[in-house]
Formats: sequence, C-alpha cells, structure tokens
Amino acid sequence: MYLLNDIRVQIIRHIRTLFRIRVWIFISLVQPIIWLVLFTQVFDSLGQSFAVIPGLEGTSYLQFFAPGVVVMTVLFGSAWAGMGMLQDIDMGILSKMLATPVTRGSIITSRVLASMVMLVIQALIIFTISVIMGVDIATGVPGVLFSIVLICLLGLGFAAFSNGLALLFRRPEPLMGVINFIALPTVFMSSTMMPGGPDGFLPGWLDTVRQFNPVDYAVVGVRDLVLSGYIWSDLWRSILVLAAWATAGITFGTLMFRAKAE
Repeated sequence: MYLLNDIRVQIIRHIRTLFRIRVWIFISLVQPIIWLVLFTQVFDSLGQSFAVIPGLEGTSYLQFFAPGVVVMTVLFGSAWAGMGMLQDIDMGILSKMLATPVTRGSIITSRVLASMVMLVIQALIIFTISVIMGVDIATGVPGVLFSIVLICLLGLGFAAFSNGLALLFRRPEPLMGVINFIALPTVFMSSTMMPGGPDGFLPGWLDTVRQFNPVDYAVVGVRDLVLSGYIWSDLWRSILVLAAWATAGITFGTLMFRAKAE
C-alpha cells in the first residue's frame, strides 16, 4: 500500500515538473507534426511505388508513415527519460529522497511510469492529428487502445534502460552519447520509413537486422492495426518481443538503482 501511494505522489510530482517546462511541451507536440508533414511531403513521390507492393495497394505514404511517427515519438521520449534522473542526482534530490522513509522501488518506478503517462498523451494527440490529416484507422478506437499497449511496452523498456544508464554514468555527456548511438539507428534499422519483408524496399541485410529490433515489432504491430486490422500472427509476436524488451529494460534499471543509487 505504501509503495503504491509513494508511486502516485512521485508521478504527480514528475508530471507537474514537466508541465512547467513550456519549451518541452511545445517541442514535444510540434516535432511529431513536423515529421508527419515533412516526411510525407518528401516521400510523396513514392506513392506509385507503394501501389504495387502487396498489402499496400492504394495506401498513401501518410497512412503508411503515421504509425511510425507514433512509435518514434514514444521511442525518443522514453530514451531521454534518464535526463530527469540526472537532474535529481545533480540537485541532490535523489540523495535526500533516499534519506526519507519513501519506498526505494517507488523512486525509479514512478519516473518510468510518469514518462509513460506523458508519452501516452502524446501518442493520442498524434493519432488525433493523423486522423484529421486523413489517416483511416482500420480498427478504430479499440485499435488505438491496442496500439497504446504496444508502444507502452516499448517505452517502458527504453525509459527504464535510460534511467539505468543515468544512474550508471551520473553525467549527461555519456548518457547523451549512448542514447544518440542507440535511438536514431534503431529507427533506420526498422520498417518505420520503408516497408520491410521480401517485397519491401529495405536491403537484404537491413531486413534481417530489423527482425532483432524491438522498435520494428512496435511499428509492425501499430501499422497492422492502422492499415489492415487484427493480424494476430504479427500482433502476438509483437506483444511477446516487446514484453521481453520491457522486462529486460526494467531489470537493467532496477539493478542499476540497487547498485548505484546510494
């Protein structure tokens, strides 16, 4: 009971802190819109090429790319979640919290869950904007909720991993270096921007690599729900891989907190 109450109080604190940073709110909302508008314009000429790909006949690039934007937003937002932990370390807040009776597990758990709350809000906003721009979600509202489950699993893994790195390095420079090294390449090593599979546009070696990339499983799952419907062979695979990824990230973050927090 104490754990749940401690988590609730700290989640409220983290969310209030984020909402006070108006620049962060502006960038978080505008950046996905830029991706939707800019990338769809850049790749609009591929429309005729998409028309001959099995399963994507008549699909606009906006329809194809919108699920990727949702996943990218969650990926980048959760990957940088550790910066908040670094701020608490630098300001001595973490040390003061450890000196209080607060439940130890709630400290890192609340940070990860607060990141998820904000990212779910962003994802819902992006879905709304996508629909306004003309995206037709094949599975409707239930599909959007299913998509939220998938991207939350992805975000949980990255947010916990990022907080674990923050505790390990305790400095922004190595954390920024590692996150930049991981986050953007995982987007390009997936089918976020181009379709994968034997009929897709990805080179053979890249199509092989993407099958080991948790980001791709999130993209495939969300895209199926938006474009095609409930393709359970893909969805179950996405759930299992993303659940394993979330477990691995949470395990790493927990181990780093136990070893490095004090």
